[in-house]
Amino acid sequence: GGATVTYWDLARDTDFKRQATAKVKPKPPAEHKWVGKSIARRDIPKKFTGGAAYVQDVRLPNMVFGRVVRPPSPGAQLLSVDEAAARRLPGVVAVVRDGSFLAVAAEREEQAIRAREALTRSARWKETASLPPTGEALYRQLMSSPAPGDTVVEKASSVAGAPVKTLEALYTRPYQSHGSIGPSCAVAQWQDGKLTVWTHSQGVFPLRADLAKVFGLKPQDIRCIHAEGAGCYGHNGADDVALDAALMARATRGRPVKLQWMRDDEFMWAPYGSAMAVKLSGGIDGQGNIVSWSHEMWSHPHSTRPGSSAGVNLLAARHLAQAFQPVLPADVPQPAGGAARNAIPLYDFPNVKVVKHYIAEAPLRTSALRTLGGYANVFALESFVDELALVAGADPVELRLNHLKDARGRAVIEAAAQRAGWQPGLLGDGTRGRGFAFAKYKNLACYCATVADVEVDRTTGRVSVTRVVAAVDAGQIVNPDGVINQIEGGIIQSASWTLMESVRFDRTRVTTRSWSDYPILRFTEVPEVEVVLLDQPAERFLGVGEGAQGPAAAAIANGIANATGKRLRALPFTAERVKQALA
Repeated sequence: GGATVTYWDLARDTDFKRQATAKVKPKPPAEHKWVGKSIARRDIPKKFTGGAAYVQDVRLPNMVFGRVVRPPSPGAQLLSVDEAAARRLPGVVAVVRDGSFLAVAAEREEQAIRAREALTRSARWKETASLPPTGEALYRQLMSSPAPGDTVVEKASSVAGAPVKTLEALYTRPYQSHGSIGPSCAVAQWQDGKLTVWTHSQGVFPLRADLAKVFGLKPQDIRCIHAEGAGCYGHNGADDVALDAALMARATRGRPVKLQWMRDDEFMWAPYGSAMAVKLSGGIDGQGNIVSWSHEMWSHPHSTRPGSSAGVNLLAARHLAQAFQPVLPADVPQPAGGAARNAIPLYDFPNVKVVKHYIAEAPLRTSALRTLGGYANVFALESFVDELALVAGADPVELRLNHLKDARGRAVIEAAAQRAGWQPGLLGDGTRGRGFAFAKYKNLACYCATVADVEVDRTTGRVSVTRVVAAVDAGQIVNPDGVINQIEGGIIQSASWTLMESVRFDRTRVTTRSWSDYPILRFTEVPEVEVVLLDQPAERFLGVGEGAQGPAAAAIANGIANATGKRLRALPFTAERVKQALA
């Protein structure tokens, strides 16, 4: 509801017939009326009260409800299924089988779910053991890949002294799920040979292009209408379910289909954040300076979205009888980077080498999960800085400041330390400790420094993050409350990734199917979060999204080490893993 106005109405008296010179002087900060003020979000009331806020809430006249029956494992082929029995179930409108793609639509949602269950019971599949080993063997296999090392950056100094102490460490991150609270969903309708899809895709035009390839249509004959999804942290199942719904809707004679994934679909088939291995080595001279630094990482793709390559990057397309295969994409290039995001240290080390091993073919489907490779790289980099500080006998905050010339970065570090009451050289008491970490997201977005207070139950191994203080410089701040929201959300999500989240699988199947298999941080476990904003009204916007995830992870790791004297390098820091480290 509410009044509407077009851009052309607003631009009625504007003369566009002039050259774009890029020399227009920006409005002085003092003249802004709304920039710099917190403005309430209009979307929150409906979300808070259960109103129609998401694509899952879309309702169209004469709409039916769909469910898809996925293979039990990657590469599985459908041999047989009792379609006739499913069609006889109450409310069933249509059953679609095309190769190994299997879906059902019904008048009511619960009827579609029952039909899905019946199809699942009767389906017979041919499976192969195609998944990697688990545990440490996963990372050994990843690091043994023949993918050549690509030097991201290398610099050398003949002035720096030789190291008198050296250190090497390996850090690992597992496959992780988006864990979207609302399962992926889309509504599709065919009319007069044209397709309309309501979708929470982050890229409606690349999605349209891939849908056009699958259906042999001109892109202009497909309309993708964006509707927000209930939790999306990159490339989850939003695009895939749009194709599912469109395939199902071809069989419903013009009736719109709302097709929503089940929780096991989401955990087993939405793209994951890639597992990564990060090996760091460094050297310290006689004065306690870091004089050498090497960062080497191994990773699968961090972007296999529609439009990222010449193929069709939609899940069901590869299951059809006439399959459309994806084309393996190149890595996201620098400076933002994919696998190597945030691998180049912001610190002023004289000798630096960063090497990336990009393994395009992955045993599990991977794509963009918030920060791409930045989460793992910052976790490793900032953990290793603390490890070197211990070797050098230096305070972690002082060591960072001693190696950083960037004035804005220094100010963020100092602000976080001051607000948190950082005490140089203070050790934990065996159960309680605190850790520090810092990063500039992508090395070109916001600066963020975090101090995490943690408590470790030495009997159970359970880690609690009790308080996090973050200082942020995002350039000129438009909406302070929005910046705080982003940092708070990033810290909470990172705490969940860091302490709990890991996709489970055996050599054939993904065994993570429900929240009991994939616990996430609960409301009772959310830390107190305080965000300090360093507004820069005269500076350009830097962007704040995803800036806190990496520093929060490293601060938690450093806090555990400070509390217990034990360094954890393999994510996540589950109670079992912590208990083993303390044994």
